[in-house]
Amino acid sequence: MKRLLLAAICLAAGSLGTTYAQRYTVRGTVPASENGKMVYMSTYEQQEPLDSAVVRDGKFEFTREDRGIRRLELGRKYYANLIAEPGTITVDLSDPKLVGGTPLNDSIAWFNGQKASINKEFDRIQRDSTLTAEEKRARGKELDSRYERMTRASFQANRDNWFGGFVFWDSAFGMNTAEFWACYDAVGEEIREFAPLKHIKKYKEAMQATEAGKKFVDFEGVDSTGRKVKLSDYVGKGKYVLVDFWASWCGPCRQETPIVARAYEKYKDKGLEVLGLFVWDRPENLGKAVRELKITWPQLIDSNGVAGKLYGVQGIPHIMLIGPDGTILARQLRGPRIEEELARQIN
Repeated sequence: MKRLLLAAICLAAGSLGTTYAQRYTVRGTVPASENGKMVYMSTYEQQEPLDSAVVRDGKFEFTREDRGIRRLELGRKYYANLIAEPGTITVDLSDPKLVGGTPLNDSIAWFNGQKASINKEFDRIQRDSTLTAEEKRARGKELDSRYERMTRASFQANRDNWFGGFVFWDSAFGMNTAEFWACYDAVGEEIREFAPLKHIKKYKEAMQATEAGKKFVDFEGVDSTGRKVKLSDYVGKGKYVLVDFWASWCGPCRQETPIVARAYEKYKDKGLEVLGLFVWDRPENLGKAVRELKITWPQLIDSNGVAGKLYGVQGIPHIMLIGPDGTILARQLRGPRIEEELARQIN
């Protein structure tokens, strides 16, 4: 979901305030079937756990002095994020939304609950066979607006504490680069050092370096026969090229394929080529997917796993248009926007 007006909110943000350690207690519950197992508390800045507690009678407890966002985990099934703040924090690991007991953690619970409700409604709308595609889009936009209002209000009220940092983290991937940098520059140093935000920052830097108007960044992979090739073997050769980041397991990628095929048929005689960029997938899955989807254009397999990082791609499908001289003309093209952009650039 797109986050609107976050830049204006973040420009007014102040520092995080005090950074000293704070004493707090975490009291949690988990199904009694997990008795005797360990719950681990960790940060996102280091791999080793900060602390551990044994589950007894379906309960566990931590008492610590530190601050920031903490993650609790019991195996792969149970987890929750919380904010270390003074007081007694309550957690039900069977439901990550059920964290509370202190002001900022109550805010996390409310925020997660609202987001889950919006996502549930969005899924219901998409499954509703009585709605037209246009009606689904319109209702989806209404939910986007609802999410934006919630996020905006959360920033305004909490831009100087860790709940504001939590909302920034939750929203950051969906921000455009201008919105992200406005928020990043405004928050305190402690939040900027939060590991997930530093990770997102790298992707935003890569996206900014390869945004529309910039030259493409070259890299090496292999083609469908296993031969080493570079992106420069296909782009910057005097033709327009649609570059489609995709994977065989990606349902939305498969939905975009017929749209790309129609665009290719319409514009191939006017200088358009298409290049599939096979990412985040096993090379052996390519052949079957190409046959199933009746794909006729060449494929470059990202065998080194660098394409997404170089271009700041955070999700697929991700389709971009590169001009005859290798200049990136547009990114994040989906659905009708593909042909609209081609018509604008080529006709």
